[in-house]
Amino acid sequence: MSKTAQPGRPSLAAFALACLLSVCAGLPWCAPALAADSAAVASEDSVKAAYLHKFLNYAEWPSTAFARADAPYVIGVAGDDAVADELARIAAGKTVGNRGVVIKRVFAGETLNDLHMLFIGRGERPRQAQWLRQSKGRTILVVTDDEGSFDEGSIINFRIVDERVRFEVSIPAAEQNRLQLSSRLFSVATRVIKGSH
Repeated sequence: MSKTAQPGRPSLAAFALACLLSVCAGLPWCAPALAADSAAVASEDSVKAAYLHKFLNYAEWPSTAFARADAPYVIGVAGDDAVADELARIAAGKTVGNRGVVIKRVFAGETLNDLHMLFIGRGERPRQAQWLRQSKGRTILVVTDDEGSFDEGSIINFRIVDERVRFEVSIPAAEQNRLQLSSRLFSVATRVIKGSH
């Protein structure tokens, strides 16, 4: 069952619009052509980190994915220190529902047992297929940053569309990892891959 909107919590569509407006307010894609590349990259990282944190509100994990009723969400980040740093800043002192959010850098060869979300950054593209195989069938929301990653089992994938950070979603991949995604997520995605049924 999809999560319902909670009073005082903006919709993902409103959040996406806010992200796009904040981006256009000064940093990467709407800035003048002479804007520094580093500013554009920094802003792209910030938007991706904000989306990752917000995705927690639009996915539902089985209760068995948590050791305790108030156990925190654990987001693993592989191959993107800038996004990990920004995500840690966003999550600091905040809760989603009744859970805190812990950010953990993960490296090749580590187990994913305690993760609820895994973001595979561009630095891990050579090992992306390995990460996706390792997370398959686990209650992990896998987010990638690489075109074509749905063929390997990604659930959400970032894309740059019209010079803005957007995302696409695979429902079958979410179902395989025993996750339910809110329909509100689909309404904001640039593409939704649906199951055969």
